[in-house]
Amino acid sequence: MNAQNAQLAGALVGLGATITQAMDEIEDFVPCGHPATVVIDGLSSLNDRLTDDQRNDQVTTVTGLIDHVSEKRGVPAHPVIDVTELGSIKTQLLGELHDIACTVKPKTNTHQGVNAWIYRSLAAIESTGNLEAAARMAEVRSIKAAVETL
Repeated sequence: MNAQNAQLAGALVGLGATITQAMDEIEDFVPCGHPATVVIDGLSSLNDRLTDDQRNDQVTTVTGLIDHVSEKRGVPAHPVIDVTELGSIKTQLLGELHDIACTVKPKTNTHQGVNAWIYRSLAAIESTGNLEAAARMAEVRSIKAAVETL
């Protein structure tokens, strides 16, 4: 993964972690569709070669959403992380997120459960240790099956 794509991936992890904290702390909080679209677009483009301006626009949009969710929901803004230092299970999870996003992107329907799994998986990449990432990896097949029904 090149440096620009790694920066975008790190920003997406920060956004997923921020949204996950809001979902955990605010009863009945369900993120609107805009962050899901931004996350799916970002994840699906991680292997694309974009211009510097295009990639910078994506990163700016994602970091802006981190701040927006933090301000509107009263949770800390999670930072952009360095994804180049991830362990193998977290790298594998990021790859699965990319694959799932590529499958979800052309679909016309959305699924809140899939979106929540994506956010929680991004948060698992940020978390200390590998337990959360392993738990999310164990759910990949069922998530892919849910995506196929969209």
